Amino acid sequence: MRERVYKAKKAAIAVALTFLAGIAGLTVWRYVSDDPEATDERKELGEPVVNVVLPERGHIVDDRRFSGTLLPWSSFDIDPEVSGRLLSLYFDIGDTIRRGELIAKIDDVPYVQAVKEAEAGLEVARAKYREAVDLTKFYLSEFRRVEKLQANQAISYSDYEKAESNLKVQEAKKAQYEAEIRSCEAKLISAQRDLANTTIKADWATGAELRHVGERYVDAGALISTGKPILKIISIDKIKARIQIIERDFRFFRLGQEAEIMPDAFPGEVFRGVISMMSNELSETTRTLVAQITIPNEDYRLLPGMFIRVRIILSEHKNAQLLPPSALLTVDDRQGVYTYDPETRVVRFVPVKIGIALRDKVEIVEPELRLPVVTVGNHLLQDGTKAIISALSKEEMAKR
Repeated sequence: MRERVYKAKKAAIAVALTFLAGIAGLTVWRYVSDDPEATDERKELGEPVVNVVLPERGHIVDDRRFSGTLLPWSSFDIDPEVSGRLLSLYFDIGDTIRRGELIAKIDDVPYVQAVKEAEAGLEVARAKYREAVDLTKFYLSEFRRVEKLQANQAISYSDYEKAESNLKVQEAKKAQYEAEIRSCEAKLISAQRDLANTTIKADWATGAELRHVGERYVDAGALISTGKPILKIISIDKIKARIQIIERDFRFFRLGQEAEIMPDAFPGEVFRGVISMMSNELSETTRTLVAQITIPNEDYRLLPGMFIRVRIILSEHKNAQLLPPSALLTVDDRQGVYTYDPETRVVRFVPVKIGIALRDKVEIVEPELRLPVVTVGNHLLQDGTKAIISALSKEEMAKR
């Protein structure tokens, strides 16, 4: 059984190698067949036919592109701190709201009553305390009198103990009423705070003075409760977007890097932003890092929820020496190209230093290449061998 499996694998490998050899032969034949003169020369000399190009000078940009959704710079909900019937709600979706403005009014009748009850309870507690203070003074005076009499053995010790006990009981009542005053004061403060919270105002500590209503959740007349928002407030004088940077690219990004923002809502327009935040952790699930882009928006043209495309330029070189990626190959662990001398028809392997590499072009930083470079058929070459350029390459060279 193992022998049959081994033979089958061996046969499959042989078929694959034969197929690849056929493809390579077909490629070379195609370029030879395009040039009848070259075909005759190849028959006589046995030299491979290649395509060549002259290095070009041009503009090359290495960038990364992302897509995402715009987010408000900040966003929070206005939640009532007391329950009740909403009498008035003064703002709607899209309205501009200023810090400190009155937003809504809740029915305050039950809260006014609660304040009055708390005030009355505090007065009662204070009256009890005043009475306890007077009684404490009386029992203290009585105890001191009895204490002197007992020292002179004018009264029994039991009378002394009774006077002492009465004083301690009264001092305990005084402390109790004093604590009751503090409790009533706290209840009054709480009731007053609840009453004040029936009036809801726009309040935020930092940021822009003006903000906007992003959402309205209720209407006047509704019964509202704590923890359930009535409005959503957003800040959009500047706006943000978040992008996901893949693991192999994150080293190219930095804080302050410029970004081009292209919203679908404004075809052809480009807005500018900068990277203002980068996460210090990659997601284990997606292997990406989150970066935040801040975009100025003083005219409020950009709105949260808009779909955007983001372009960030990592590097940009003008007048760069450019070649097609097919010109590159690796020989003896060195990356380089084959140059072609039209006079001698000799090809030479030249190691090169690569700059920006894109799908359709590659920047050659050094050396400066003055001879044509082989782009097709270079896998058939060795340093110092001769080759024939195809008719297609001859035509292209002639145009230049």
